[in-house]
Amino acid sequence: MPSASGLTSDQRIRCRDRVVQAAKLSLANKDQVSYTEGPKRWNGIKNRRNAALGQVAHFGDCSSSCAWWLWNGLHLLFGLGDVVNGTNWTGGFTGTMYEHGMVVQDPKNALRGDCVLYGGPPGKHVAMVVGMTNGVPMVISQGSEPGPFYLRFDYRPDAHQIRRYI
Repeated sequence: MPSASGLTSDQRIRCRDRVVQAAKLSLANKDQVSYTEGPKRWNGIKNRRNAALGQVAHFGDCSSSCAWWLWNGLHLLFGLGDVVNGTNWTGGFTGTMYEHGMVVQDPKNALRGDCVLYGGPPGKHVAMVVGMTNGVPMVISQGSEPGPFYLRFDYRPDAHQIRRYI
């Protein structure tokens, strides 16, 4: 599958490492992360919170969390523009994520850093693939206040599409 971001193969590996590091940092510090659908959800990017320095985005919903995790790899590491939402890293939601990236046809082909979108367009939820267990994609999902959570990608029955941005 070609690159959705334009990065080389080696750069994509480094980017995926950074993106998953950011997602796992949120999971490990979930007591410092508050769920919100308000404007604070973009503070991770707005305040340039760098996961490589151990800095957590303290607010987020599902789509802004996935965008912040991807921003850590795509933008902070490689200076790329917003290939996730197309808003110059200033906003977006699950619906704008449907409009960008590339579709991964089979869950077995999912890679770390890919996003699982739930519900058909414009979408109801999004989570990030952080690994595989017995051939099943595992995700980190920030969809409620006690989250984020580490779950199977199909923990919701409406898993609709996997998209690749890296």
